[in-house]
Amino acid sequence: MPIARVVVVASLAGLAACGGERSAIETLEPGVVKIAVTSTTAADPLSTTLWMYRYAEQLGRDLDLRIVWEVVPFDRSWELAGQDVVDVVATNVASFPDRVSPGGTFSEPFLFEQRALRILAADRSQYRTIADFVGKKVGAVTGMAAERDLLRRAPDGVEIVSTTTFPELYEQFDAGELDAVAEAEYFALDGRVIPSYGPEIALIDHHDLNPGEREESVFVVRDSSTNLLEAVNAFVARTPFPFHLAPEDGTP
Repeated sequence: MPIARVVVVASLAGLAACGGERSAIETLEPGVVKIAVTSTTAADPLSTTLWMYRYAEQLGRDLDLRIVWEVVPFDRSWELAGQDVVDVVATNVASFPDRVSPGGTFSEPFLFEQRALRILAADRSQYRTIADFVGKKVGAVTGMAAERDLLRRAPDGVEIVSTTTFPELYEQFDAGELDAVAEAEYFALDGRVIPSYGPEIALIDHHDLNPGEREESVFVVRDSSTNLLEAVNAFVARTPFPFHLAPEDGTP
């Protein structure tokens, strides 16, 4: 999928939100922060894609910079900051060691995840773990931790279907073409579950991708964007994720 560009003007908020002066930020383009996301048009309030877009949008407001959105596929999106394509990658990247790339640095984490399988709630009595899907189709988005987990754990006989985006994946699931979707249960840093599905859906087979290790999501920040990483980390420290569930007055 080609990179699409959308320009949005962020409202003034930066210094007021910081409560004081901060070092000048130098980005790829003066007065602009270029942010990579997987969509700017997601509308489902239970969608992680929408959560990331709104959180990144609030980051742009906090920085008091005009936002230029780069709409990109998820796979290898974490490399874009180091390649000088964007200043910030906001595609819900987990901070795996093999996603460290030259020229980009992970921010502090803003949420964590556990791996799980999405099924229809009506099918709960039929499925408990990935082992129950022999002869069935299970989907995941290419390059995501869910696909990595599925390739690692699925026994022989499970048909793995990979798509480029979540909308494609859920369209197939909703059409009955997939028996399950490999995804995640999402948690705020304080341990609260972030609702990501309705009563017609159930998540099963919860587990850590790497046993005993918390899977954390981060921004990836371009190293050459001077003082940007510090500003992003300050934003994360005072802005709970997801932003749409935070109190309207902005307090934690």
